[in-house]
Amino acid sequence: MKALVLLFICILLFQGLSSAQEEVVGLYSNPVIKHELKMMEANGQLASRTELLFPRPIHLPVFDDFHTDHIFPDTAWFSDMDAFINDDFPYRSVNIGAATMDAIDSSGNLYPDASMFPFVADHLTSRPVRLDSLFLPGETRAITLADSIYFSFFYQPQGRGNPPESFDSLVLQFGHYVEDSVFGLLIKWEHVWSTEGMRIDTFYKKYNTYSRQVMIPVIDSLKYYNKYFYFRFFNYASLASSMNPSWMSNCDQWNIDYIYLNIDRTAADTFYRAITFAERGPSFLTDFTAMPLRQYRNDPTNQLKDSLKLFITNLSADTFNVFYKYLIDEQGGSYSHTYNGGFANLYPFYLSGYQSCASVPQHACPPRDFLFPLSSLADSSSYNVRHVIHDQSNPDLGDTIHFIQKFYNYYAYDDGTPELGYGLSLAGGKAAYRFNLNIADTLKGIGMFFNRVQNDANDQFFTLKVWDNNNGKPGNVIWQQESLKPKFSDELYRMQIYEVNPPLPLIGTFFIGFEQTTADLLNVGFDTHNNASEHTFYNTSGSWVQSLKAGSMLMRPILATFYDPFLVEEYLPDYTWNIYPNPVSGKLLHIQNSIVSEADLSSSYTTISIYDMPGRKVLSIPYSNTVSIDKLPQGMYLLHIMNEDHSINYIHKLLVNN
Repeated sequence: MKALVLLFICILLFQGLSSAQEEVVGLYSNPVIKHELKMMEANGQLASRTELLFPRPIHLPVFDDFHTDHIFPDTAWFSDMDAFINDDFPYRSVNIGAATMDAIDSSGNLYPDASMFPFVADHLTSRPVRLDSLFLPGETRAITLADSIYFSFFYQPQGRGNPPESFDSLVLQFGHYVEDSVFGLLIKWEHVWSTEGMRIDTFYKKYNTYSRQVMIPVIDSLKYYNKYFYFRFFNYASLASSMNPSWMSNCDQWNIDYIYLNIDRTAADTFYRAITFAERGPSFLTDFTAMPLRQYRNDPTNQLKDSLKLFITNLSADTFNVFYKYLIDEQGGSYSHTYNGGFANLYPFYLSGYQSCASVPQHACPPRDFLFPLSSLADSSSYNVRHVIHDQSNPDLGDTIHFIQKFYNYYAYDDGTPELGYGLSLAGGKAAYRFNLNIADTLKGIGMFFNRVQNDANDQFFTLKVWDNNNGKPGNVIWQQESLKPKFSDELYRMQIYEVNPPLPLIGTFFIGFEQTTADLLNVGFDTHNNASEHTFYNTSGSWVQSLKAGSMLMRPILATFYDPFLVEEYLPDYTWNIYPNPVSGKLLHIQNSIVSEADLSSSYTTISIYDMPGRKVLSIPYSNTVSIDKLPQGMYLLHIMNEDHSINYIHKLLVNN
């Protein structure tokens, strides 16, 4: 034991000595979880999850691709709330969305027993699954070994978060009831599979994939073929440091996707009837996710990419002839544009990987064939961008992703969501962000987002600075404000604005940034989806060095008219669906959208389709708020809502328990 303790201490000391003064760390808490818990409590939804203490058994098949707007595991399949369902941390996973397991608990905080030594952190635990019987239309029969049950899933270490150390691990267990002389029936957990931690680049070199599938046969019929079969994942984590509170943070992340348990499977049953995007929709801007409209108007062509990069994947063993397009609609305005990429073959991912820019550029790297409007009357605008891909013969087989292109009064390299935190480990360290103006402008403020850390250890004074340009690096300080402290907000990812008063006239290239007064990390939000390292510099030794950290600080210069740019209402036209009850145990399924009326859905030729797991369409009707499902056999289905031009394209898992 002493040797193990010495080993961990040596590892931590080596990491501390070998690391640079520029640091990125995980989040101390998860504001998304905290925000969602507040909303659930206000709506009385937390109480409904107490049923999961004694969950009712569910039937085969069990499947979850975690492609959902909800952040907690689906109660249709799972009985706990530890895992974080999201599209922030997965990196080129099977599809958009995964269950992230890390060192943050279901309340959004680091686990109370979190330490520098490995500890058990998150769990992802199933409801009990009926492996005793198979429920078929008009028939119920016993499950036997001949039914060939397999459990499968995809996993990746780190993703866009913090890599698990080699002494951390991800573990899978199967559970079954045993008789205990004192406590009665208890769940006995059996180790089934585990893997050690590693960086995602190491993982890719080892397996030639960013997300690896595992196939496990369920063959112990005496233990598992009963009314109460369980499976659960859990992870071991270890904090990077317990000595400096400003470094205490979330760590050792794993992403799990495409969990599938069913009969009639083999070790070769590794394909899924699915066409998906594996990454979010990208910005059309060359460097930014957002920029001031007046700056764009003065050099529109050079501000826009010539083409985009999309990650389109075919998870089946078949080749599909697929259609692609992107649609652009001005929010609150009349401008619209559609790019038609036509049809092309999409080969299976296991053969060809993502759709290739070289062979199918009109899909994988679609060109920009337009300019956003140049109206001189507006001071801001935004556009909803939708990317649509679907099979030619079956439009219901496909996927849609969104992006809001913003032209407000600020520049942003980041997407507004921090996966990590950024800071410098030396007192007096400086960090700077480079921006280039197309025309002279005026700096009115600087928006920043700070992550909370243990005991508010980053509540330290810092100096906010603006520099002029010296051959592409920060030059002379042209404005500064001392004795500032990080500001925090209870609202989800709300940036805090530090006013520049009097306003600072600017021309050409300038830098915004900060100087620390202590060695505590300020923990500025750090977005790992968008890499602005070529525009980021730090100075801890008297000279400016380009950043080595791939990502972008949540730090934005606010120009021209001073108003709060983070209160602008933005929405996607099809994002608020309420589908209930689920699981369905009655005759009617209710479907509502809080934004689009039933009349508008009907007038846009919206249809509701339901598919069974093999992909057969079992129902298709025009849109209605209620759908009769009394004729559907018990089992799991996919509900698909889509209108004529695919601007609405929503897929939802549905469990029928008739």
